[in-house]
Order: sequence, then C-alpha cells, then structure tokens
Amino acid sequence: MKTNKKWISVMVALVMLAAAVTPAFAQSETEPLEEPPIVEETNIFINNPIVKLLASFFSGLFTSPEVEEPVEGGEEGGETLPPDTTEEPPVEGEEPVEEPTPVPTLSAEEQVAALHTEEDLGFGEITKLLQIVNEAQAECAETGINCDVTVDSLLAEYETGSGMGELFAKYGKPETTGVGQVRNEEKEKTNNGKAKGKDK
Repeated sequence: MKTNKKWISVMVALVMLAAAVTPAFAQSETEPLEEPPIVEETNIFINNPIVKLLASFFSGLFTSPEVEEPVEGGEEGGETLPPDTTEEPPVEGEEPVEEPTPVPTLSAEEQVAALHTEEDLGFGEITKLLQIVNEAQAECAETGINCDVTVDSLLAEYETGSGMGELFAKYGKPETTGVGQVRNEEKEKTNNGKAKGKDK
C-alpha cells in the first residue's frame, strides 16, 4: 500500500511539473533562424604557389579576346547620327525573348586549379599541355598552322586517349615541359638581366 502511495505521489509530481513547464515553452517566442549567406565554393588550390605560377606564366591563354561592340549610330555625310533608341513593339502571340544569363568568367588561377582538381591532371601534365597550346598559337600567328589548337581542344584530345608522346609527335615537343622550367623562366623575367648573386 505504501509503495502505491509513493508511485501516485511521484506521478502527481510529474504531472504538476509538466503542467508548470508547458506554458513557459508555449509563451517563449523562437526567433526565426537567419539563413547563412550563400558562399560560393572556391577551389582550395587557387592560392597554391604552383597554380599562381602557371596562371601567371600562361595568362595569355586564359584571357578571352575582347570583342569590339558595334558603335551605336553611324556617320552619314560626315555627320554623326544619334543612336537608335526606338524599340519595336512586341508582336501579339510572341513570347518575349529572355536575355541569356551571362556566364561568369573564371580567373587564370581558377582555370588552372580546375584543371588540377576537376580534370585530375598533375602540374607537369598541365604545364606540357598549356605550353603545346602556347607554341601552337605562336605558330598560328607566324605560319597559319595549328590555329584550331585551344586549351579545350587539346584537353579533349588528351582525355580521349592521346598520350603525351602522341601529342608531342603531332604538335612538336614544347620547349617548356615542367614546373621547374617555368619557375626558372619567371625568375629570368623578374631579374631582367641583372647579375645573379651578391656583388663582391
């Protein structure tokens, strides 16, 4: 009998405790959680010194050529005409054409880092491929040969099974084939012919 009374008193105490706590929770206002700002994922290799070195050395391959936009208005009889600001009214039944979303351009560092992480290329492979493209573009400017060789086209060729030896046979072995050579050439550029070592 005594144990029953103990259990009943424990149960009553729990019910009273639950009744006392419940209103406190009901009255408390929870602040809406702020959504964390969306942070664009950046490649962890962007700040890698080798990535920066290759991006600097091959920067000409990653800068897109500037397209000259046609100048509004024109010259007629020596006079400059004002730009045409009239808009054609929309034709019934036609849906308005949406402007394409501009594709963000990646920096040279981002592109080199992507070659390393996304394409799973070693820095030596990246150096060789970029130098082949570099020399192909120089040859294109001089002779008009290999003008279709771009980073994307050469990468596609390499990934479909063409070995580095085959690419060398097809386009010629590049002068610069390793990161060490790139580093030495960059040092020579920064020295600008200054004497190496300390003056005695």
